[in-house]
Amino acid sequence: MTFDRLQPGSVLGQCDFEFNEATFGEWSALFPDDSASRPTMPSAMVAMVLMRAFISIMRDRPPGNIHAGQKFRIVSLPVLGDRFTTQLQCLSKDIRNSRRWVTFGSETSDAASRPLFFGEMTTLWAA
Repeated sequence: MTFDRLQPGSVLGQCDFEFNEATFGEWSALFPDDSASRPTMPSAMVAMVLMRAFISIMRDRPPGNIHAGQKFRIVSLPVLGDRFTTQLQCLSKDIRNSRRWVTFGSETSDAASRPLFFGEMTTLWAA
């Protein structure tokens, strides 16, 4: 996926996720203090959900991209056993100082299509 092919406003895909014992265990192994949030997903885990969705959806991204920034707005956090979907879109792209900048947006919704959290990720695009 080259910079020229990315179109602002376009939906790039979606990725399903289940917040289960295995994913909570993986997270808690890295961040033991977050186990206190059980059965609710720790708020910092929304970054992992977005990154897994991004990697899954943007498989054909060029090597050498640089993650430049990320922010989130949390509406609600899932609990153990919840399944949800993250939709990724290209929000904007521009060239500044001869560098290609791309901003991606994400919306993660529960099984009833209620929004859980929103994300925005800015990337220096390699090609």
